[in-house]
Amino acid sequence: MYAVFYRPDLRPLAEEFKRKYGAVELTCDGDYSHVFIFGGDGTLLEALRTRSCILDSVVIHLGMGRVNFYRSSDYTISPDEAIRRVEMGNYRILEFSTLESEDCVVLNEFLVYRRELGRLLSFKLQSDGGEVMGRADGIIVSTPHGASGYVVSTFGPVVDYRANVMVISFIAPFTLYLRPLVVSADSLTIETAEEAVLVCDGRERRRGKSFEIRRGKKKLKLAVFGEFRFLNRVVERLKSL
Repeated sequence: MYAVFYRPDLRPLAEEFKRKYGAVELTCDGDYSHVFIFGGDGTLLEALRTRSCILDSVVIHLGMGRVNFYRSSDYTISPDEAIRRVEMGNYRILEFSTLESEDCVVLNEFLVYRRELGRLLSFKLQSDGGEVMGRADGIIVSTPHGASGYVVSTFGPVVDYRANVMVISFIAPFTLYLRPLVVSADSLTIETAEEAVLVCDGRERRRGKSFEIRRGKKKLKLAVFGEFRFLNRVVERLKSL
């Protein structure tokens, strides 16, 4: 069975697709072979935030947004063409890692920052590789493929999406020795002296003084038609920011 998740303005197109191919709205009560994303990367992230069961299905990203790093084809593909290729089995599956913190799963990054604007965040970051203490406006913890998003604004590295790592970067660090880190830890903990906010792929989730971030148990299974040219997509993503 096929499911759809769509940006509100693309609802008429999604409704037509549902009528034509017997697809249904994505919920976590069903069992779907493929989920079709009508929108761009933001729509995909919203689907993951609100329906993490999307990780149990193969995702077809039609590339109908402003930012389309995760689209299934090198170009925006029509729903009919996507269905034709799926039913022919003319695709391969690439897996993209996720990160988790309590009930929040992200594809790109977590952000921790101080709620009180204009004030620095004092923190201690711990993993099995040791600890780092310092002060900054915020901390970003990213997947490797998410690193070409928010992390690059902090002069962090672009990391190959196949790397089994977390990328840590600091926003406007007051502590001068703080530099972006690439770590292979399975989890890390951020403890703050002041109340901070945890942001999951652009949406505020909770407040607190201690946040554990782990590698996700599941990965995004993305159907890809043709090549997935990572560096080309990174350049395109950076131009769209």
